[in-house]
Amino acid sequence: MIKVECRSGYQIKKRPVAFQLCNRQYKVKEVVDRWYGEGAVYYKVEADDHNIYLLKYEKGQGCWDLVFYQNPHKVEAALESYEGESPIERFGFKTFSGGTNRMSRHLH
Repeated sequence: MIKVECRSGYQIKKRPVAFQLCNRQYKVKEVVDRWYGEGAVYYKVEADDHNIYLLKYEKGQGCWDLVFYQNPHKVEAALESYEGESPIERFGFKTFSGGTNRMSRHLH
């Protein structure tokens, strides 16, 4: 269960400033990104533990969910451990085979 503490903001009434997860309190250092989905608002935040959390606010139900968690230091270490293989190759991205050198935005 996640509990989110909010404050009123400029363009949206709810903005997370802290949250409680597994009996631990986290302060939101920064809202990295925010976007709107169907009936929900998503907040990508950096907490005071230096990890990234994706929080989802369900407008119609008035409740919050934790969608995603990422430890940037572990991701960085994992990428460095794959010598000889680029992150693009490692994560399955393929280059666009058309007339440009741009990469595909889709996983194959």
